[in-house]
Amino acid sequence: MRPETRPGHDAERRRVVGRVLDSGPFALRLEAPGFPAHAPGQFAMLQLDPGLERVDPLLPRPMAVYRREGDALEFRFRPVGRGTRIMGSLAPGEAVAVVGPLGRGFRLPEGAALLVGGGTGIASLYELARDSSGPLRVALGAATQAELLGLEDFRALDCELSVSTEDGSAGRKGRVTDGLGIRPGESVYACGPNGMLRAVAALAEEARAPCSVSLESTMACGFGICLGCVVPVRDGFRYLCTQGPVLDAGELCWEDLP
Repeated sequence: MRPETRPGHDAERRRVVGRVLDSGPFALRLEAPGFPAHAPGQFAMLQLDPGLERVDPLLPRPMAVYRREGDALEFRFRPVGRGTRIMGSLAPGEAVAVVGPLGRGFRLPEGAALLVGGGTGIASLYELARDSSGPLRVALGAATQAELLGLEDFRALDCELSVSTEDGSAGRKGRVTDGLGIRPGESVYACGPNGMLRAVAALAEEARAPCSVSLESTMACGFGICLGCVVPVRDGFRYLCTQGPVLDAGELCWEDLP
């Protein structure tokens, strides 16, 4: 199936070798001159071995671009395996290959917007929140306070911010979708685990609000070759790496997603 086009979302992509500016358990910043312009919500494939001299970790990691400042690219993540743990411990000056920007990102809201981020999905929403010009609400949720990626950055924005954690270590105790209401005229944008997205999509449908969701998936290539990121939609399937990760919530077969 040939990916449909969307203005501003089929930009040039290329492979550049970035150099680590700083890293930590939940963040990595790279100096990556030559990385093309991207839309909020697009991602890159990060290869920890640019020269392919080793095979550990073998595969690159898909990471949403959290923020760009000049030639500096910032990525936020949760350390869950060997690859992400290595990313969080890289020393300044070490090399990382960056391929992107990949996928289709978010359209900027044209009016009032509600952004809902859960866990690592928060990383896909910061630039969207930063660049939105209309009335903005942001709801962020995670298991613990440490996993609320970029919380201080969101607090610095001109938005109405609510925070939830499952253990009660920050904000309200519970899930980000608990008590979440959609106001008249709001468009909804969300990224996070499928269960959270399913709940947000149901609320948006009930409120008859447009809803764009960015799905998370493991993948090996980022170009629609490995078939590891296929999701079911009403008229067939979509590749999250090329036709997503941002999709209209109404076209997804939620009942067939894990």
